[in-house]
Amino acid sequence: MKQNGLTVIELMIVTAILGILAAVAIPAWRDYLVRAKIQQAADAAAPHRAALDRACRDGNLDGAGHDALGLKPPEAWRGEYTTAVAAAGEGPTAGSVTLSLVGVGGDIEAGGRLVLSGTCEAGRMTWTAGGEEVPDKYLPTLP
Repeated sequence: MKQNGLTVIELMIVTAILGILAAVAIPAWRDYLVRAKIQQAADAAAPHRAALDRACRDGNLDGAGHDALGLKPPEAWRGEYTTAVAAAGEGPTAGSVTLSLVGVGGDIEAGGRLVLSGTCEAGRMTWTAGGEEVPDKYLPTLP
């Protein structure tokens, strides 16, 4: 008589495979969620980047602050993952947007800062992301 079903060995092998997959997938999923939240925070800084881009084109980047850029104060830009967003011209060819973050995941504590640095070349800004409190694996991609 033929019996159907799995043996104990087969069940142990399936359980081991599922355990290995979970050990890889869960940390990767967590990293994906943190990166998505940081990307969303960086996307919320689009008005600041656009204002600095206009100042770059107009040649008014040096020393430009929120008032000169036509932006509300930093605390007015509170969002789901940010407590403040500040923009500043740091010279004739440089500007930055600094995002104060809420705690995101276990790697980024509340008050951590994400800095989007812009360089003015040929009338337009090119952007890079950085910040000591944000590990490189979570840094957003910027257009």
